[in-house]
Amino acid sequence: MANTHKAWRLHAPDDLRFDDVDTPTVAPDGVLVGIEAAMVLSYTGKVLSGLVPYRLPPLPFVPGTNAIARVIAVGANVSHVGSGERVFLSPHLRGDVPDPEPPQILIGLTATVTTPAALALQARWRDGVFAEIAHWPAACVTPLARLDDRPATELIGLAKLIVPFGGLQRSGLRGGDTIIINGGSGAVLLAVAMGAGRVVAVGRNAAALQSLRATFGPRVSVAAVSGEAAHDLAIIRDAAGGAADVALDLLGSAKSTATTLSSLRALRRGGRLVIMGSADVPLEISFREMLANDWEIVGQFMYRRQAPGELAGLVASSLLDLGKIRVTTFRLAELKQAIEAAASMQGLDLTAVLP
Repeated sequence: MANTHKAWRLHAPDDLRFDDVDTPTVAPDGVLVGIEAAMVLSYTGKVLSGLVPYRLPPLPFVPGTNAIARVIAVGANVSHVGSGERVFLSPHLRGDVPDPEPPQILIGLTATVTTPAALALQARWRDGVFAEIAHWPAACVTPLARLDDRPATELIGLAKLIVPFGGLQRSGLRGGDTIIINGGSGAVLLAVAMGAGRVVAVGRNAAALQSLRATFGPRVSVAAVSGEAAHDLAIIRDAAGGAADVALDLLGSAKSTATTLSSLRALRRGGRLVIMGSADVPLEISFREMLANDWEIVGQFMYRRQAPGELAGLVASSLLDLGKIRVTTFRLAELKQAIEAAASMQGLDLTAVLP
């Protein structure tokens, strides 16, 4: 293994450089990997320019969150993966401490809170996946032994689906349930794979919604909404064939929660709404209405630690077809072009960089 490798590092806002960096020695609780495919988030450009006010790692750092990789070396305290194995890298690192609220960060992106413990965790694991080689905490490395024959350009689809998978797991979705998906084509794909009896895809782009129905079949029904709450409620209920069992809201940076409320009100008594979006306005609902319907509203950040392995299991069992995800690839040296392309992604699009 070479003593140095190529990596993109952010030195200042909008100052992204393709540097030669020293290859680290693997830590006792770390794993050294060769990156095979790294996902580019749609808002990467905004983060790196400073337009999104994330708490970035100390500069300079290597951005990039999820990846498919191959293990080069493992630390002395690591036993669940070995050299040469194909793995999934998750950025969601939680402090391994007996605390009800352990520090947590997203490697290569942001600290979710700014406590001293979280910032110390971020300073130690600051570098992400836009590099030839990454040093990753073992707690965020999932083996993909049953998928070793699949190309990395297919497996990177796991990175697109892992967040909505966490939301669907939190929803308690069961086989045969009717679920409302407000935003998030990947969640529609997952809900079908997880056995939902009916998946109501909610959105404003009627053509895109019909494309989902054509792709995933008759278990998907569509609800093209306008943002007018009472009108949208009737449309969603009609698409659900009555009241739905659960709902998942994935709208990003929404300026209105009208459609979220319509999705909630389309639930049966005792239904659950899981919120993973990032609306900038309150969700206004009265206590009286909540109590009368026994509804639950649950906030979910990311996913359980075991979720990447469980998601990979759906693929290995042929229940989930990653081929439905449209992957556009760039070489690692072309990261800046990849970031521009990622900003235009829609639906089941995914942008990735390869070594």
